[in-house]
Amino acid sequence: MTNSKIALAVAAALGIAGAALNLMYLHQQAGQFEKLEFIGIAKGATIMPGDRFTEDKLAPVPVPKEALGELLEYAVLWKDRQTVIGMSALKSYTRGELILRMDLRTPPAALALTREDERAIFIPVDTRTFVPALVTPGDMVSFYVTGAPVAASSAEAEGDSVLTESESPQPTPAQRPGQKAEVIGPFRVLSLGNRLGSADVQKASGVSQLQENVISIAVKFQNDQFEPKAAKLLSRLQASGFRQAGVVLHPRTSK
Repeated sequence: MTNSKIALAVAAALGIAGAALNLMYLHQQAGQFEKLEFIGIAKGATIMPGDRFTEDKLAPVPVPKEALGELLEYAVLWKDRQTVIGMSALKSYTRGELILRMDLRTPPAALALTREDERAIFIPVDTRTFVPALVTPGDMVSFYVTGAPVAASSAEAEGDSVLTESESPQPTPAQRPGQKAEVIGPFRVLSLGNRLGSADVQKASGVSQLQENVISIAVKFQNDQFEPKAAKLLSRLQASGFRQAGVVLHPRTSK
């Protein structure tokens, strides 16, 4: 009996030692598993078309190197995230999705209206006073427009009405342009002409840039009327004969 107990004890010890060695081996192999991290969407984050990628909305997604396959050709590495941060999303993203290179290079197919109460309106702008390539859909802009034409003074009207016999009658001007400019906004840019993404994306897609002198913006439309700032902008543009507006670009923040 004594020998049997000794044999059982030895077997048990060998079994425990073998299990310990197996665990050590597996731990060592796991530690040697090389992984690469890709850019994914962080927990609780949702990104809509037109939203900018910010670091707080992104998270590293580790993938074992042996399981990569062709992922390196399609996904963006976490270490390269600075090349993505600040860019506008061309599609919607939810937690767990990877950001693919093709999604950064393919122009969106439609204007990024993201709410039921949003509408797109088109504003004529003066491309002599800003650089369209530096503005990207998703940016916030305001517009400065000249005031509505104002009535000519009585003195001007009387002076204009005095004609010599040699002069032919001319219509009396009833209005003269107002001089004061007003800044109205901000609004989210949806497109610059036919460009729905960045200038680089447009160029990479091989699509020619057209009508950069028209910017489409997102505005709220409720109870069959535009929000006050949009109504004001349209009113000022109409009063000025839809003269081209100036563009004021707002800072790009991380929020």
